[in-house]
Amino acid sequence: MNNTENTSQAFQANNKKSAGDNLFDINRLIRLVLKNWYLFVISVPLCLGAVFMYHRYTVPVYKASATLMLKGSEQKTLSQADLIEGFGLSPEMRSVENQSFIIRSRNIIKKAIDRLDFGVSYYQKGRFKDSELYNSSPFTIEFDSVHPQLVNVPIELVFNEVNEISVKINSEGGVLHNYSSEKFAGRTGALEYSKLVSLNEWVSEDAFSFKVRRKNNVNLTPGVSYYFIFKTHQQLTSEYRSTLGVAPYREGSSILFISSIGTSRGKIVRFLDELCEVILEHNLDRKNDMATRSIAFIEAQLKTVSDTLDKVQNRLSSYRKANRFMGPSEFSQKLADKYYDTESKLKMLDMRIEYYEYIKKNLEVSNDFEEFLLPAVDNKNTGLVNEFVAQLIELQKEKEMLKGAAQLNNQYLVTVQSKIEVTVDLLNKSINQVLRNFGLEKAKIEKELSAILQDMEKLPELEKDYLIIDRTYKLNDAIYTFLLQKHSETQISKASNVPDNEIIDNASISAIVSPNKNSDYKKGIMLALLIPAVFIGLKEFLNTKVRGADDLKYLIPEVPVLGMVFNNKSGAENVINEHPHSIISESFRSIRTKLKFMAGANDFKVITLTSSNTGEGKTFCAQNIASVFAISGKKTVLVGFDMRKPRLTALFNLNSKQGLSNYFIGQSAVEDIIYDTELDGVSVIPAGPIPPNPSELIVGDKTHELYQYLRDNFDIVVIDSPPIGLVADARLLMHYSDCNLFIVRSNYTSKDHLVHTIDNLTSERVDGLGVILNDLSMNEKGYGYYSAEYYGGKTQS
Repeated sequence: MNNTENTSQAFQANNKKSAGDNLFDINRLIRLVLKNWYLFVISVPLCLGAVFMYHRYTVPVYKASATLMLKGSEQKTLSQADLIEGFGLSPEMRSVENQSFIIRSRNIIKKAIDRLDFGVSYYQKGRFKDSELYNSSPFTIEFDSVHPQLVNVPIELVFNEVNEISVKINSEGGVLHNYSSEKFAGRTGALEYSKLVSLNEWVSEDAFSFKVRRKNNVNLTPGVSYYFIFKTHQQLTSEYRSTLGVAPYREGSSILFISSIGTSRGKIVRFLDELCEVILEHNLDRKNDMATRSIAFIEAQLKTVSDTLDKVQNRLSSYRKANRFMGPSEFSQKLADKYYDTESKLKMLDMRIEYYEYIKKNLEVSNDFEEFLLPAVDNKNTGLVNEFVAQLIELQKEKEMLKGAAQLNNQYLVTVQSKIEVTVDLLNKSINQVLRNFGLEKAKIEKELSAILQDMEKLPELEKDYLIIDRTYKLNDAIYTFLLQKHSETQISKASNVPDNEIIDNASISAIVSPNKNSDYKKGIMLALLIPAVFIGLKEFLNTKVRGADDLKYLIPEVPVLGMVFNNKSGAENVINEHPHSIISESFRSIRTKLKFMAGANDFKVITLTSSNTGEGKTFCAQNIASVFAISGKKTVLVGFDMRKPRLTALFNLNSKQGLSNYFIGQSAVEDIIYDTELDGVSVIPAGPIPPNPSELIVGDKTHELYQYLRDNFDIVVIDSPPIGLVADARLLMHYSDCNLFIVRSNYTSKDHLVHTIDNLTSERVDGLGVILNDLSMNEKGYGYYSAEYYGGKTQS
């Protein structure tokens, strides 16, 4: 029992391995492809045609790009000399990441969109696709920017021969927008509008107000359908921002590639060019911003000092006229100059103290640092404060720009806010230290000034009063001259400012994003080859029927295939007798020859035919094998042992004759149930009446006696047995057989049933087992061509 199980398991493993190899056998795959060549012939033009139609009727998406270089210095802080002279400009953020945020910020893109005429989009209707007309539309739309306009709804225009326009609107509802205020203006319900208007005539309703103007020297083609769509600048900003890309040339490079994609070549090129201009202007505006506020600060100081200087000058002139005072003595003049120098120091120190106290006060009450961080008026001992001021302005600018491109919880924005808080704290501490130093210096100057005043008290009263007025005049004149100089220097520095960025390449179309012809045609060819291959593979994988000799070779490699019987198109049951020269007759002759070779020295007498199921051609093959042996001179008997479905009885018109069932129950002798047929040398034993218990009749001693009689009286005994896959009768009869033929019908016999049945037979060591492949197509492997050539161009099946 163990040997039998081991043999069965080994056979199953071999079958499974062979079945798996079947799918990946190169020769078989090549044959499958060649057999189904027509699928590839159909698939290739279909797929390539589909790609062509896709490209023909798909609106292409273009990619435009421009190149920008960041040229600014890598210095991140400002010197105090620059701050005092009006060059206190916040440094640009050179980080590519920061620049990408700024370039993609909503504020920057909105400025570019506001300068463009993208508010109205023009289209021409086509049979399969609509084309956008940018700068090529034969007309323009002039609309009332104060009146609400219906946005994102197509408004159709059709021109007739007399330049009248049919205006049509069909909408289920839409949004109204006011372009002048850039605000939402309400909604409209379902709208159906149709009207015939003239050129330059206002078309006004509650939801729109516009007129159509023809471009100069442009003809309007009658009957062509156009339409246009109003779009808000906020919507356009979001659309173009979503398609904008910013990438460095390589890591660490200061060159940026700015790109955008869209269906209109002209629009995306124009947008990128305008965006680059806005970026340069924004950079220059930021550089000029502090210089502008410096000039305003200086001009305000100049106005104050100028008024004071005029008053003092008038007072000095009046004093001279009233007192006829010519001038002070040499001693008093030296004393006055000393007092002037000391008071000048005290005045400048007070200005510096006032500036830092102003900054400190505003740091405590305001978060808008740019409103009060004016250019520093100190040129010594406060470099650290100046550095913190510059850093704080830079960080505040960076934060404002990032708000438009990042969400509030963005990690980078949180980091910037944290840096601002730290910088504010450090700036407060630095200012406190500077104010303490200024306090000590002021006390020292005031002490010197007090000593000078004591000496001046000893001067004559007239001379002393003159020196006081003259000292005040000179002090204000010096401050006024200083402020004029700084005003001029700041204006010069502002006029000489240039952007830190530079446009290397203006925008141009760099590629077609989709559809990509080369890629799509390659994919089309791959798909054209893949679809038939997948179809063939699935057909092969899902097929559960035996189709040809290759399947037998892989499914049951240990069982020899003794022959292949081709499809019988003639419908004749005995092709050996009715069509002796047909290819099918040659198939049975070939089987006869192989059986002789298979028998060798031991001549076969009893040949049993069976199958896994009904309808596989078992009786057809049995009848023709018997006939082919008979015409070779063998005395042959055909035994119909299929007592459940006795087809031989009907074929030979023996329905009323006694048969095997009569013999087994003792009603007839063997000689009485053997009948001659129309076929020379062929006798037949019918099944007889259908018994209720065929298997029990077969296992009796009479079966042995029957076989012994037939062996003694006939050269060849052909047994037409029941299907072995359904009943056990055939297995019982194989015990008496010299050769057991298993009939497999092409495209009919189940692979699983075949493997299971043959597995059982081989595991039970049935001798003389062979397979006949029945009903094989003439086209299989070119047999039809072979037969036509062999029989002079005609085949008869």
